[in-house]
Amino acid sequence: MVVNGRTPMKRVIKRRVTADLKDLLTFPTASDADFPVAVGPFRTCVRGFLSKHALLPPPSSLFPHLLTWQVLYRVGNLVSEDGGPSVVCLDVVEEDVARSRSRSRSVYCDQCRVVGWSSNPVSAKRYHFIIKSDGNSIAGYSKMCAGCGDALMPRCKSCNHVMTTEDVEDWMYQQLENTTHLLHGVIHANGYGHLLRVNGREGGSRVLSGCHIMNFWDRLCRMLGVRKVSVMDVSKKHGLELRLLHAITKGHAWYGDWDYEFGAGSFALTHDDYRMAVEDLSSLPLSMFLSQGRKPRTHLQDLISFYQSISERELVNIRDLFCFLTSLIHSAHKCSLRSDDPPCKKLKTCESRVLCSWTMNDIARVEEAMFKVLRAVSGSTWVSWRALRGAVCKVGSPELLDYCLKELKGKQASLGMVVNARYISDSGVMEYRLEPGSAPLNTNTTLNSTLITEYPSDEHLLQDLRYLYECMVHPETMVSHVPSTKQDLAVSAASTLCDCKQFVKDFHPENNFSASESKAIQLFCASGPCGTI
Repeated sequence: MVVNGRTPMKRVIKRRVTADLKDLLTFPTASDADFPVAVGPFRTCVRGFLSKHALLPPPSSLFPHLLTWQVLYRVGNLVSEDGGPSVVCLDVVEEDVARSRSRSRSVYCDQCRVVGWSSNPVSAKRYHFIIKSDGNSIAGYSKMCAGCGDALMPRCKSCNHVMTTEDVEDWMYQQLENTTHLLHGVIHANGYGHLLRVNGREGGSRVLSGCHIMNFWDRLCRMLGVRKVSVMDVSKKHGLELRLLHAITKGHAWYGDWDYEFGAGSFALTHDDYRMAVEDLSSLPLSMFLSQGRKPRTHLQDLISFYQSISERELVNIRDLFCFLTSLIHSAHKCSLRSDDPPCKKLKTCESRVLCSWTMNDIARVEEAMFKVLRAVSGSTWVSWRALRGAVCKVGSPELLDYCLKELKGKQASLGMVVNARYISDSGVMEYRLEPGSAPLNTNTTLNSTLITEYPSDEHLLQDLRYLYECMVHPETMVSHVPSTKQDLAVSAASTLCDCKQFVKDFHPENNFSASESKAIQLFCASGPCGTI
């Protein structure tokens, strides 16, 4: 293991002018002369990258099959807790696969086997790219003594325990297998690689989001001439399977935002099976969940109707509903970050389709019926959205009722009385009542743009998202909620999406070769017999 000096990372950072560090959020940029585009194979580009950007040249090592470099980056203009610039360390570990066989480790890659690359030549070396969650470097990190827990490098000052060569090597491999890294990607010398770990803010990062890490990884792979990278999508968002949730809202996995496509699926599933499952599940109409006949309404139906009523656009299918709900969560999260700003409210405008469907007399008739119900309620009692809608259900169509309920707050019900509305977090529904006051003078009671009541909090939006996810998307819990006519199709599609975890990105480095020297003869090997290169 090459250790670039025994100096602690914080002391090393202070010695170097941080203004000279590259920005992790933009590196490498088109203006950089540091390999903006790979013009050679990966094994050549990675050597050039390390010689130019590594913190210090590696000295001799007790373990020549584990060489470690560190590359420091600043994170935009962020400031750390000690007042200095926020700095991230990228560890690059070169592993000699053939020599590691003495440690009972196979030269064959399990990730290559799973994704279907077993026919590729076996590479003698592979490179690990790691960003640790604690901000330290693997090389500068001290192993803890098994006897007393103090720092041990190489001898414990408390109990005089000496770290053996086997201890150091085993500890190093434990670092490579750690699941808490913010980033862990491994690339074989032949240019094929695997993205093993991405942990953003939900995974413990204080400054880097998952998108920041993926953007950096994508640019780095392109700069180094990587050929293909696979990833097993087991990511979770809000405790939910992200590959399932993102496929519903975006039509592809989260990694698809960086052009990762279907690579392999369990049970011989194909790309067409995956694409069809995405379309079948996301296009299920919400109307089939709302049709109840004579049965009493369920909480699922109330939630669907509630979000349909507050949405500016018509929510027709599952994709519409989850896209709207995730957008509310995103907005609520942004509002919570801006503590100095006033509470976030959504400006809702009436759609033109209302004029085509209902007349002003229709709207006035339904509103008057709702005012009558609210006036009949004694005292300051609140009337739930569901009860008010049920009381006037015969006055107009369901769509008209939902529209009127959405626009009811602030309307003048009688002389000196206006309608107020609130969201109850415990029940998850809107409530209405009459209160003394008068409507604003500039309020247009027909087709106006009004500020409606605040949306549910971030916490309750997440609760609703989890509930809808379990009822409508997850194959194991959706059975009791999906109508029998569509149950087999929905369960099959959801199960297919859960079984498709392997995604691959092809960087097409051969496109860069043709732009280098047009007169040179260029060879690009796609596959070959099993051997060592």
